[in-house]
Amino acid sequence: MKNKFKISPLIILPLIFFLFCTEFVYAQEIIDDTVRVSKLKIKGNKAIETKEIRLSIETLSPSIKPWVAKPEFDEDVFKDDILRIKELFANNGYYDAVVDYKLEYNDAKDRVKIFITIDQGTPVILRSLSIVIKNPPGQGSPDGEQYLDIRQKIIETIPLEADKEFSPIKFEQAKTEINRISSNLGYPKHEIESEALVNRSEKWAEVNFKIIPGDKYTFGNIEIVGNKKTPTYLVRREIIYEPDEVYSLEKVSESQTRIFQLGFFKSVIINQIYNDDTLTVDTLITVVDRELGSIRFGVGFGTEDKLRGQIGWTQRNFLGGGRNLDVLTKASFITQLIQTSITQPYVAGRDSQLTALVNFQRDDLPSYEGSSVSSSLTLSKRLSRHLRGNSSFNIIYSRINSQATRTPIEQSRENVFLTTFGGGLNYNTTDNIFDPTNGVFADQRFESAFKAFGSNVNYFMSFTDLRAYKEIKKDFVIAKRLQFGMLYPFGSTGEFDVPIFKRFFAGGSNSMRGFPFQRLGPLDSNEDPLGGNSLLVGNLEFRFPVYADFGGVVFLDYGNVFSDSFSYPLNELKYAVGSGVRYNTIIGPVRLDFGYALNPNPDLDRFQVFLSVGQAF
Repeated sequence: MKNKFKISPLIILPLIFFLFCTEFVYAQEIIDDTVRVSKLKIKGNKAIETKEIRLSIETLSPSIKPWVAKPEFDEDVFKDDILRIKELFANNGYYDAVVDYKLEYNDAKDRVKIFITIDQGTPVILRSLSIVIKNPPGQGSPDGEQYLDIRQKIIETIPLEADKEFSPIKFEQAKTEINRISSNLGYPKHEIESEALVNRSEKWAEVNFKIIPGDKYTFGNIEIVGNKKTPTYLVRREIIYEPDEVYSLEKVSESQTRIFQLGFFKSVIINQIYNDDTLTVDTLITVVDRELGSIRFGVGFGTEDKLRGQIGWTQRNFLGGGRNLDVLTKASFITQLIQTSITQPYVAGRDSQLTALVNFQRDDLPSYEGSSVSSSLTLSKRLSRHLRGNSSFNIIYSRINSQATRTPIEQSRENVFLTTFGGGLNYNTTDNIFDPTNGVFADQRFESAFKAFGSNVNYFMSFTDLRAYKEIKKDFVIAKRLQFGMLYPFGSTGEFDVPIFKRFFAGGSNSMRGFPFQRLGPLDSNEDPLGGNSLLVGNLEFRFPVYADFGGVVFLDYGNVFSDSFSYPLNELKYAVGSGVRYNTIIGPVRLDFGYALNPNPDLDRFQVFLSVGQAF
């Protein structure tokens, strides 16, 4: 009989405990031996931004957030980073840049401060720039005289210029730009020969480009397939090139974008077929239809309107002609509306549209309670890439059930009828609709009503909204806004006789956050807002990341609403400071703001809290 070896549990348990403790101690020693970066400072880099240098290296900078772990430090990786920084400066024309560093460890040797000092040296200067355009042998003038348009465009566009700084990056950008220019001027099969001679000791460079454009192509046949639900002419009119027109790759790309933005198709693909015999480029446009009708839902919550919801229906290409039908129903604790609009494109050429709208609305605001029926006809047109203009005619019938009152006319008037004429310009270069980080936005609106056209009152209104956004560091954004408005009654209309729903109001989550909704400005004896004929409101925000999808903001708001027209007494401005929290979602940030009025009205609380969706501006 064989002996069986048995281990007592009394032996196994201490063994497991010993192995666990040994591994834990060993792991703890590894953790203790980890060196982390507590500071990374770069100086001397005048030609290249610190942000770009940090992105070019693998050693990470410590976060300003105290709860985020400091990045690990690997000295071998860091030494490679020094070489990467030298290479970055060399690529920008500073071939002899000297990069020194100093490492300061703490007593425990588990934290290190990194100081990088850069001596950029003298940049290389482009001594000569040669751009030669040649024909293939036996084709046209050997000196390429017929290509003067290409040469001039290249000289105006490329980032290289004689007697200015040279860099390999600019050299590569120049080649890319020459490719783009040639393709957009009808030469898709061009050839480029390029060389850059660099004398690093004497700090000069010479660049030579030899361009062989080859044959000039024009657009040929245009064929559209796959559009089973949409008439071909609706697709065709979005194409910005014609047969026999000089070929341009940029026009092909823009046409593809315009067709997709119609909203009629799931996908749009443009294949280009080159015909070398006829020197033409045929384009085959393949689209895939989508459902033309869609329903959208939305719910939300805000401090001013409490619970809100909406349901909308859109029918694209409604009754043909490319027009769209939209029906929208919205409801909250302060406003309920049903709105129907029909938009017809191409009423005044490309990038224009005419919108007819009918709106039924009920309001229960701090300033007034009432209901209205309105209709409008608005013509808008894009005037340039970022600029759009519009003009409108509006008819409004409103029944006011109760309101803050100041004049006998206000007390006696229940029904208001207005016919107004409006117009405006909108300029927008921002990078995001819901949460912009860079760019500017400017909106100017005008509106006027005349008794001669059936209105109860005469007035002229002007409103200006200016905004600017600048990302000073990744996810660190400075945002500014300034709004000012003017309402001027004229003729037989008294200064305070314009209907209350046409006056200016301020205060609330999207305005002056040290004051409740609509309660910045004149109030009646019951502390209800009267509105005013002049408005001035400004906002300054600093937005920054906090953790994961959470962000923070600190802000300064200022402004007021004034009773008189053309009245902006700066000594009566109100000021508020505050901070807020943002949580980023796919529909924009959910925000919670805390505002504190520095010079509030006597009967209003200094402290205000607002919850809403989207940035304040």
